[in-house]
Amino acid sequence: MTQTEFEHLLLQTRDEMMLVAMSFFHNREDAEDVVQEVCMRMLERGWKSGDNTEALLIKATKNLCVSVWRRQRLRETEPLIMPSEASADTPLLQQEQRKQLEQAIAELTPSEQRFIRMKGEKLSIEEMAEQTGVSKRTASTMLWQAKR
Repeated sequence: MTQTEFEHLLLQTRDEMMLVAMSFFHNREDAEDVVQEVCMRMLERGWKSGDNTEALLIKATKNLCVSVWRRQRLRETEPLIMPSEASADTPLLQQEQRKQLEQAIAELTPSEQRFIRMKGEKLSIEEMAEQTGVSKRTASTMLWQAKR
């Protein structure tokens, strides 16, 4: 198969690749990105004359969809601001996070609020137990429940 034949096959298979990517993402832009990336990789990688090139393109599209999806999920679980990053919005974001934290603490029981605030003061479990008059095990359990 020549370069021209391969490029022609890419154009013919592109619609099928788009269907695969669209069924995965339900977003035309993400699907286009995946198909374009597969095409670029295949052109760079090359092919063997014995390859079932259409099947290979479809399989590569599915595999890249999975990889992209995983990366997107990972980004969703990352913190909004990395400690080393500084931006003009940092104080505003910190203020919003502080507000959300205070709201969450307000929804806790009074004893849970007390343990969370003691943790914020960097008290150890032993110090918390001593101040509240409970065992270390109870203090640890109360702190765990409050964090949860």
